[in-house]
Amino acid sequence: MFGSMNSSSNINYLSNVPNSYYKSFRSSDSDNSMNGGNLEVGYKRDFTKDSYLDFTASYNKWGMDNTSIYDQTSYYTDKTTSSYQRQLNNMNHHNWEFQLDYQNKINDNTKLEAGYKGTLGRENSPVETYSGQAESSAVFDNNLYNRFIYNQDVHALYATYSGRIKKFGYQIGMRGEYSKVNTKSEDYTFTSTPFQKDYFSLFPSAFISYSLPDNNEIQLNYTRRISRPWGGQLNSFMNITDSTNISFGNPKLNPEYSNALELNYIKNWENHTLSFSGYYRTTDDVIQSIRYLDGNVMKSTYENVAQTTSAGVELVGKDKLFKILDLTTTVNLFYYKLDGFSYLPAGKTTPVIGNADENFSWNARMIANIILPKSFSLQLTGGYNAKQVVAQGTQKANYMLDAGLRKSFMNKRFSLSINARDILDSRKQHTITYGTGFIQDSENWRGGRKIGFTLTYNFGNMRAKNNKQNKANDDSMSMPMGNEE
Repeated sequence: MFGSMNSSSNINYLSNVPNSYYKSFRSSDSDNSMNGGNLEVGYKRDFTKDSYLDFTASYNKWGMDNTSIYDQTSYYTDKTTSSYQRQLNNMNHHNWEFQLDYQNKINDNTKLEAGYKGTLGRENSPVETYSGQAESSAVFDNNLYNRFIYNQDVHALYATYSGRIKKFGYQIGMRGEYSKVNTKSEDYTFTSTPFQKDYFSLFPSAFISYSLPDNNEIQLNYTRRISRPWGGQLNSFMNITDSTNISFGNPKLNPEYSNALELNYIKNWENHTLSFSGYYRTTDDVIQSIRYLDGNVMKSTYENVAQTTSAGVELVGKDKLFKILDLTTTVNLFYYKLDGFSYLPAGKTTPVIGNADENFSWNARMIANIILPKSFSLQLTGGYNAKQVVAQGTQKANYMLDAGLRKSFMNKRFSLSINARDILDSRKQHTITYGTGFIQDSENWRGGRKIGFTLTYNFGNMRAKNNKQNKANDDSMSMPMGNEE
């Protein structure tokens, strides 16, 4: 994979803080070049038609060279000041993945699955900054140099046993994980405070189902899951993209652990499926952004703030209409509670206090797949998230709309896809947070409208690869590990 990306932004400030500027203008320009690759080898051994051993090993490499320029002019009642910064960020990440899956269908009603997954991730990302009043006077700034080193190893073993006794179906499982994390954020003199954390966790799961007459089914499920912090949340280096809003990570973050109990009812018709779920979920060591005022500068970091509790119902409907339209509709209604917390920033004597808060919220999502004449197909995806409680405030409602159009040629060997993301330019986070001495109203976008084109050619006798067993995986989102906010 090779690619490049250019971006620019402008920030206008107005201030009535005593002894501060009354207005300021800050521009930023960024050039990125990216490259990456993946190599995978696999081996599968079939013992019988109902039992096999499947092994894969893969190596993934991803890198990005980034040059960012920040130029700011501030106006005071008696003077005008200017500052210039050029920042070079070289992100290098690679990881190995090993996975071994065993399956044995003992008879028509019972099955045993077991396996191992190991992920060994390595990152080394230096950042250099040149500062001055103007581009011509910019010199290397020792104080803003940083090299972030992030190593994470995760080893997991899992086993599940599933079966059916008349109308009862069941599956019980256990996953054990050992994780080891080493981080180091070095300054220009190679001085750093290495941080190491290793921990072992168990994740049991249980699923019970009962078949009712007329294509009805009831399910009762229990799962325990983990969500790990990503590298940008762990790096203590301060991000200077916005000199009045400085962000940095926390290497002492713990992963989030959640326990969920669900009761599901499923009804099937010929062209329709309805699923009704009631759930209760608790999450410990929730990772959220914490903000506080340091002089005239807003600072933000991440902290395991508290426990959250949510309970609600989820409705999922799948409908096939008029032979050309498939609709999947999801509506989630829930109560959410965030416990209070206290966080003491480094060098401060007054802690940041977060009061307990709760609210009722909901979200909805609809996916429409439409089969059109002449081998065209159209997909529309829309979603809405209502207002929700976050640490120190609330996140306002938001909505989104995506679309994709696909055309197939030559007996589906060729296909051309056009995808439009965030058509309404509405995929944003509007957050209002409160703290000692401030109220902050902020809106953040990720990318805005995007249009992509994909041309695909299928040849030979390649068959789609079966999805790997995910029992050894955690439930965290995959994100790059480097010097990012």
